[in-house]
Amino acid sequence: MSQRLKRGRTMKVKGKLIARKRALAMKKPPNPEKINNAIKRAVRQKAIAIVDKQGIYKGASAGMKQSIEKKADKKIKTSGAKWYKRLRPQVRAKMKDAYKTRMGKGSTSVIHDED
Repeated sequence: MSQRLKRGRTMKVKGKLIARKRALAMKKPPNPEKINNAIKRAVRQKAIAIVDKQGIYKGASAGMKQSIEKKADKKIKTSGAKWYKRLRPQVRAKMKDAYKTRMGKGSTSVIHDED
């Protein structure tokens, strides 16, 4: 409880600064490091989705999540490189499209009025 209260006090002081830095970062195109991190997250999500056949991961207890993640880590060791290679173009394109949309250059952000 004390950790949570301390975190709350810290966020009250630093919240606006963090929000400002995040807004500035959103105006920059995705760099290779961010793209790689997103791909790693996508690979992990894919492994968890495969291992979690019942779909209980989101509402599971900490112990259950730990066992699911352990199995997912094994899957990543065996098939992770293959998934990384396959997911890379998809994630990269999605991030670039999201950036274009944020900047107002995306085809989905333009609204056409019909007369």
